Amino acid sequence: MIERNVPSAGEETGTAAAIPVLLIGFGNGPCRRLRSILMAPQWEIREAPTCGQAAGMLAGGHVGVAICDTESGGDQWRSLLAELQGADAPNLIFTSRLADERLWAEVLNLGGYDLLVQPFDRTEVLRVTHMAWVAWRERCQGLIARPEGALQMRAVS
Repeated sequence: MIERNVPSAGEETGTAAAIPVLLIGFGNGPCRRLRSILMAPQWEIREAPTCGQAAGMLAGGHVGVAICDTESGGDQWRSLLAELQGADAPNLIFTSRLADERLWAEVLNLGGYDLLVQPFDRTEVLRVTHMAWVAWRERCQGLIARPEGALQMRAVS
């Protein structure tokens, strides 16, 4: 298991180090909107223009949440999901202007955390991003969330 510097529960308030969120494959418009929504002391926005560049940044283990556009880069988002699996992998949130039930099911079945519809709703982006980070933090502190919703304890060395 990769040793991670996981923020403690007290760090959620923004009084300590910011929580990194990686934005992947967005053009100027959507990226600007996400940046404005996540503009708060508790979030540190990082960007990767492509899924390939994001994979390298995410492999370092210091980002717990990434938001990726499904409409840029063809099927690269599927490859990113396949590459970043495991208990300490970041939670990946995907976005689409044309989100339908098929895409939603595909994202969740491939291991994505959630799907956000563009144009972005501020409340929904903040809720989903926060919950993705909380779920990632809990996994890294010893709880593994199973797809079925059950929890399994894991010893932390």
